[in-house]
Amino acid sequence: MPKLDSHLLATRLAPLVCVFAACACATTTAGPTSVQEKAAMTESPSPAINDSLSAQQLNDRILAWILSVNDARDLSGPNIEKRTGLDLGLDPETPNSFLGVGALPEGWRYSLSSVKTVPDPSPHAVLFHMGRISDSYADMTPVCVSLEHYRTPLIAAGFKPSERAPRLGTEYRFFRTAKISVRVELHGKTKRYDDQLCVSRVFVTAAAPQG
Repeated sequence: MPKLDSHLLATRLAPLVCVFAACACATTTAGPTSVQEKAAMTESPSPAINDSLSAQQLNDRILAWILSVNDARDLSGPNIEKRTGLDLGLDPETPNSFLGVGALPEGWRYSLSSVKTVPDPSPHAVLFHMGRISDSYADMTPVCVSLEHYRTPLIAAGFKPSERAPRLGTEYRFFRTAKISVRVELHGKTKRYDDQLCVSRVFVTAAAPQG
């Protein structure tokens, strides 16, 4: 699909709610808007490799990377690029501070970004987000990936599932091991409150390596 001019794109994007403190991500309600994610969705698209995937293919790559994570070292930018094939626009001087964006069908976009809440060479968490310009609760049919895409493989890999009560039209599902936590956020497929749910955000945290 054609790429949007970065200046035009920047004026049309609405703020998107991001993540709260990574250390409390699995237990608290949604946190304040993140400047980082706002910047992610206003950046011009990364190279074409990021724009050539369907939502299903993109989520396949995100899931494969999650299943490969052993500790926080696997949240590094170079490792994610290697595992997903996505271009995160890494700066050689700060390879673990990244912000990759790409286009999806019908005005949808996605971002994949590092989230750091403590001084450390490795990112504390990584956020994957699919959003649409100017509409947080648009019909997700063009990019709908169901919870089952993540639920069955993660449980099979030993993750323990749980959930939290919905909040403001967002459903929350959690999958955890001793070292890794995955929070999947879901929106209604065709409207804000809908029995059919689609993945909107995936937030991944991992423990620091031992030793």
